[in-house]
Amino acid sequence: MPATLSSLPARLPAHQPTRLTAGRSLVTRVVIVGSGSARLAAYRALLRAAGRAVRSGDVHLTVISETPDVHAPDLHADVLAGHLPAEYARTPLRTLLPRATVLVGRVVQADLTMQRLQVSRADHDPCWLGFDHLILGDDRPDAPTAALADRLGDHPPVRVTVLGGGVAGAELALAVREWQRERDLGGGVTLRCGGELLSAQPGLSVPVRAALGAAGVTVHELAHGTGSDGRDDHDLTVVTDAAPHVLPGTETLPRTAWGFLLTDAALRVPDPTSVWAARTAAHGWHAGQNVARTLCRRGAQPFPAGPHWTARSVRLGHWNAVTHLRSPGPGTGLTLGGRLGWLARSLLIAAQVPRPADRGRVLLSLLRPAPRAAPDAPAKARTPDRPTPV
Repeated sequence: MPATLSSLPARLPAHQPTRLTAGRSLVTRVVIVGSGSARLAAYRALLRAAGRAVRSGDVHLTVISETPDVHAPDLHADVLAGHLPAEYARTPLRTLLPRATVLVGRVVQADLTMQRLQVSRADHDPCWLGFDHLILGDDRPDAPTAALADRLGDHPPVRVTVLGGGVAGAELALAVREWQRERDLGGGVTLRCGGELLSAQPGLSVPVRAALGAAGVTVHELAHGTGSDGRDDHDLTVVTDAAPHVLPGTETLPRTAWGFLLTDAALRVPDPTSVWAARTAAHGWHAGQNVARTLCRRGAQPFPAGPHWTARSVRLGHWNAVTHLRSPGPGTGLTLGGRLGWLARSLLIAAQVPRPADRGRVLLSLLRPAPRAAPDAPAKARTPDRPTPV
């Protein structure tokens, strides 16, 4: 859950949105900015809670994204290892947001006092876009796995340094090592963690440590920096735990030590009260619901902080994963490893694919056995009893 300001009330005064009045149509503008799963969840929550107002035009939704696609971060390791086509891990954004205006560009300046954003798009001059409510996707950026795959293929062997001690860092380090070993290439992989490896996932740390050691990945915990001067052309550094992007104009907003926006219990930034922050899909859904509540002149509700079931999985190799299911009770949970852990991971990932039509093919691709690479050998003779005529 995001960090909270204890001095702020859980229920905030209702924001007075623009209403539909007799004789004229006034539109409430809701803008969603971000690149993660929170933006899609916020859109769906708004459409579910205020769908009639959106369809009638009383509420206008705008989504600003730097990329035209939605990327599935949990599938980056599978794509890099070559076990899943890259197009399966991305979905066109406009097909998922039919009731919203999608702007592919970036916010170059935010004026929170005047409630407007300056948006820059390719082949367009920067323009100002006003808003009545702003939902910021406050999550970490995706690791550049596409550039990594190109670099590995163009300049092998490569010594790769992965920065980040979370699930994404461990999966990416194992996938790079798997890519190198399958092609019998040199190089190596180093995983550098700013803290302890998988400190937020204690049920996964032991099997992941063993898998990293067996794969030959060098792990440095409580380490800072890349460990390379960057002058060697065969050194490559990939960051998986980068801080969230700070929009120009929002530098004065309070943030945590990890760079996330500081919000109250309702996921609203203290000042101004028209800005909301969502770090995960659950936060995005709740922020969208709270925006819909304020449109109906109802108070925002705090994000539920009670215990609930959680599931986290780490890919160790093809058909090898460890999945930890943690129950609401203290110290209780279930850890699945090997093929059973892979099956659980495949089901969890398929359920999170944004477009229902794509869930089946992603699941089938994950459950398909990996093809064996044919060994390099000279061409055989056409007949076993005499050589091939020249």
